[in-house]
Amino acid sequence: MLFLFIMAIFALVLSILRLTMVIQNGERLTSPILFIIVCLALIIYSGLNLPFWNHSDRQAQTSSATQTTPKSSKDFAKSFNNANNNAFPDATTKQKKAAQSVKENSILDSLKKNYTGTGSVSFGKSQKTYYVHPTNSKFVSSLKSLIKTPANAKQANFDQVVTNFKKLSLSLKKNLGSGYSVSLMSPNDASKPILTAKDGQITYNYFAQ
Repeated sequence: MLFLFIMAIFALVLSILRLTMVIQNGERLTSPILFIIVCLALIIYSGLNLPFWNHSDRQAQTSSATQTTPKSSKDFAKSFNNANNNAFPDATTKQKKAAQSVKENSILDSLKKNYTGTGSVSFGKSQKTYYVHPTNSKFVSSLKSLIKTPANAKQANFDQVVTNFKKLSLSLKKNLGSGYSVSLMSPNDASKPILTAKDGQITYNYFAQ
């Protein structure tokens, strides 16, 4: 159930990014909005029905689900529109870099809000990488268990997490350009990733070694 919860969050991030592009392109909003509603429903449902591998009381599960409810898609879209308004066709190199930095920080802020209660998110500008550091005790415990026994990764549906990371990195490429990565960091060593995706491709997977 926890992996469904995590995957629902990943899917929500992707659907919000899609909604942003739809708004910018003047396309119909019906489909992306419906998908966002479905993702929110999955997040709430899976959050309320955790107990994951370690069993905890119902009250703790409800609190976790409440904390991980992401901010509205309208605010997310607004933040991207504000970033795009800073990118002028005739801007100097310095202005273009500043506009890119605004978009990078806008995405970072949005990811932080969407992963509240699950993990912290940081951005390495020189590496052009967004780092997801697990903080949820159950998520940390499950990842540590998989790291000890990598053979269980497939049974635990970690492949779905891989797929969603690929899609998330592809969305980063569409919004920021090529060369941006997203990494899920190890709960045992915050400096080492267990999964990295770049431009829609997996560049590192600890469980595929």
